[in-house]
Amino acid sequence: MKRLAIYLIVTFGLTWGLLIPAGFALGTFENGETSSTIMIALIAVSMFFPTLGALAAHFASKPEERIDLAYKPRIKENVRFYLLAWFAPAVLTLLGIALFFAINPQLFDPSMMSFLESTAAAAGVPIEEITAGMPDVRIVLLAVVFASLTYAPFINMIPAFGEELGWRGMLFPTLCEHMSQRAAVLVSGAIWGLWHAPAIAMGHNYGMGYVGFPIAGILTMVIACTALGSMMCYLRVKTGSVWPCALAHGAVNAIANIGVVFCTAGASILGPSPLGLVAGIPMIVLGIICWLRMSPARVA
Repeated sequence: MKRLAIYLIVTFGLTWGLLIPAGFALGTFENGETSSTIMIALIAVSMFFPTLGALAAHFASKPEERIDLAYKPRIKENVRFYLLAWFAPAVLTLLGIALFFAINPQLFDPSMMSFLESTAAAAGVPIEEITAGMPDVRIVLLAVVFASLTYAPFINMIPAFGEELGWRGMLFPTLCEHMSQRAAVLVSGAIWGLWHAPAIAMGHNYGMGYVGFPIAGILTMVIACTALGSMMCYLRVKTGSVWPCALAHGAVNAIANIGVVFCTAGASILGPSPLGLVAGIPMIVLGIICWLRMSPARVA
């Protein structure tokens, strides 16, 4: 329990201790994270705090009490799981976007003009400055999808590793010492989601205009992180490495906002991001499948 306590204290202490005071100082709790480039940078930096928490907990433990943080890639024997981590997030995200707009066709904006107008307004510039020289929408869409299926997950994998060494390298296996894998998936997913609370309260992922803000957004993030965390815990168990988890995490981040640029309402707790309750249904289904494949009993 000491290892778990140190990890949580350091990880949450650094993250909330930085973002909450900064949020009040920069006014992002009132105006949103996008109103401050400094806050955007601080949120990006906070992705590495789970690693600092993991290292603090690791080195504060006696050598015989330490666990394997699973930082070795182990690619050769786990190619199929790396392929799952690479491609599944993009496929499930696109399915979720299609489902979201099938249910909400009035929100679909194939021209992207709603997104471009809001971007121009936020930047305080004429819309012409944003659209001047902009390529055809189809080219933009194909470019994003191509990037999400090829190089972008590997670029995003590096900052994602900053989280995964903590959540799947330290937290999940530590919880498995005290409960079943299935229970550890649920607990670690809830903790991961709550860790995002200050950022969600600044409009991260879901904006700020929805009913029940920010509590509904925090609860939605808990559900999303539990579903995604189930897949990543499954990858961690099957491969003995956090790198497939980081790749899957990076793949989600690479394509998560593609649906938002075609949505007249922007991001919300329903979608079109895969972290939403409707667009996230394919991710949730995969999370349930992975969860059912985990051990229902505590492993001694």
